[in-house]
Amino acid sequence: MQQHELDKPSSTQLRRNLQIFNRLGNYLDPKSTALREQGTHATKVSFVTSFWAKVKGEEVNPHRREVEAALLANIHNPHFDQVVVFLDRKDNAESCLDFYQAMSDLSRQVFSMTTEESNELLSAKVSCVDVQTGQPTYYQMFRNALSDVVTGDIVVLANADMAFDDSMSLARALHPEVLAVLATRGFSNKMPANIKSIYEEMMGTDYIANDVDRSGAWEVDRCPIARGISWDTWIFHKSKLMGRLKEEKFQRHILNNNLVYFNMNEMGAEHAALYAIEQSYPFSSVYNACDKIQSWHFHLTPKTHKAREIPWLQKTKNPRDPEFSPFGSVPKPWGGFYMKGVPHPYVRKDPDCVRTDSCFLPLM
Repeated sequence: MQQHELDKPSSTQLRRNLQIFNRLGNYLDPKSTALREQGTHATKVSFVTSFWAKVKGEEVNPHRREVEAALLANIHNPHFDQVVVFLDRKDNAESCLDFYQAMSDLSRQVFSMTTEESNELLSAKVSCVDVQTGQPTYYQMFRNALSDVVTGDIVVLANADMAFDDSMSLARALHPEVLAVLATRGFSNKMPANIKSIYEEMMGTDYIANDVDRSGAWEVDRCPIARGISWDTWIFHKSKLMGRLKEEKFQRHILNNNLVYFNMNEMGAEHAALYAIEQSYPFSSVYNACDKIQSWHFHLTPKTHKAREIPWLQKTKNPRDPEFSPFGSVPKPWGGFYMKGVPHPYVRKDPDCVRTDSCFLPLM
């Protein structure tokens, strides 16, 4: 694993970055004080994700541009003190230096920044790590989040195509004993204009001609509890999981009875990962905070799930058996709560911390 970071900023550069953020103030709600407070908080927040490196000469996956748009939104979100990208490389693939250049070019294109401004922003905020581990497993992603390169006190671990808005300011106040997850709000007309404009600047507006439901959504809102059986974002205090991650809990048996790790884009993977995290540390509350912190899914191109060469081992095919897992899903045990008639569990919106008004603490 090779880390590539631009030179660390001096105090003069940090002041200059504040000036840049102030010039980009229309990114935020006009009432937000985040830009004035950037760099003053004692508690730091790191966004951590994984991105696949572009192989030179290969046809570009159409979803790649959407991921770049989401990454750009998060790099320019002042509620993240650090953005860490683990760049999964194959032979003949572009490196972190290419990634920095791409993000610098896009910052100039979308935000009309100068080369100096975009490079200063990336230098202050972005860490790219070259890895050659292949598509990361859930265990690998949590290990990445706990690595030394991640300097934040609070980690926001998410798929790379999730874009966050000004509501991310609340993550800084997360109670240390609370594990928060976010079911995505999808992609709809409810999205803040500043976030949607980044997508449209990079992807165009052809998507508008595609099917849209009555609520004005092109991608389903999974925050309502009836749909909240899936989530893409984890928010936690890094110190709570340091040295405590139980590797064996992130493995399940496949058909040949071998134990293997599960990946993030498999059905049931987040439920299996939640069980593993709950076995690693006894958080007092696990909270679906999607009503408080919004995440938007930049994925209107065709979607895929990982297909295993050797399927998962089903303990039982009887759907009434508590050990039953639907075919193709990561097998149980799973974390979360069950609703009648729904095969996958969900994370509560009203855990103990909500009832005691203690999910988030006052910022000093």
